[in-house]
Amino acid sequence: MNSLRRMLDVLDLFRPDQPAVDVDVICNQLGYAPATAYRYIRELCAVGLLVRLPGGYALGPRVIQLDLQMREYDPMLNESRDLIEALGEETGLNVLLSELYGSTVITVHHHPGRDVEPLRFGRGRPMALLRSATARVVLASLPPRQLRRLYDEHAQEADMQRLGTSWKDFSRAMLEIRRAGYCLSVGDLDPDKAGIAAPIFDERKRILGSITAVGSVDRFQAFNEEYLAKRLREAAAEITRRISQGAQA
Repeated sequence: MNSLRRMLDVLDLFRPDQPAVDVDVICNQLGYAPATAYRYIRELCAVGLLVRLPGGYALGPRVIQLDLQMREYDPMLNESRDLIEALGEETGLNVLLSELYGSTVITVHHHPGRDVEPLRFGRGRPMALLRSATARVVLASLPPRQLRRLYDEHAQEADMQRLGTSWKDFSRAMLEIRRAGYCLSVGDLDPDKAGIAAPIFDERKRILGSITAVGSVDRFQAFNEEYLAKRLREAAAEITRRISQGAQA
């Protein structure tokens, strides 16, 4: 399992400023021995996750295949697509469906709103758990032990300091989000945009992700916060119900 995880860590090296990698990059950035790097490249190429190019190795066609599979058949997306579209058409806001992934939250579906300016954090771009309503509503729903570990790891960071300068203050802020059932943020990721999010759970009440409405601050001000919060909570609760019902079928 550790060997598989180390091999898949190679895929985390790809980013906008590094669209291709080679053995030197893998060794320097992950600390692997050259023989290990060559072996991982060979195995990832064999299953289509990497492809060899003149400038190194890039993500392979298998990634596109998996992306199509997720777009069309992802269970959480299938259970929420109609709700997302209805909410987007009703409000004119961007509506995001996001899933928890490790220590980040990643948007897996984006229904565009009527704002002209695009979102900086749309589909596929990971968000840290400490920033934005999309991520913080997920953060607040994590088990207490995991919350404490995250607090201890990030206590000195500016994003954590904004949530609480002590464990007591931070845990109180998380409790307030859980009690409200939603989280609101303004300017966290885009300075002129606001977002409001509600959590989505599985059949065992474990946090899966969130649904978020995002738009320009001006568009947001046309709505009553309680109205938007109610609509997001209702949508999240219905997605949770459908997921739970599907698991029990």
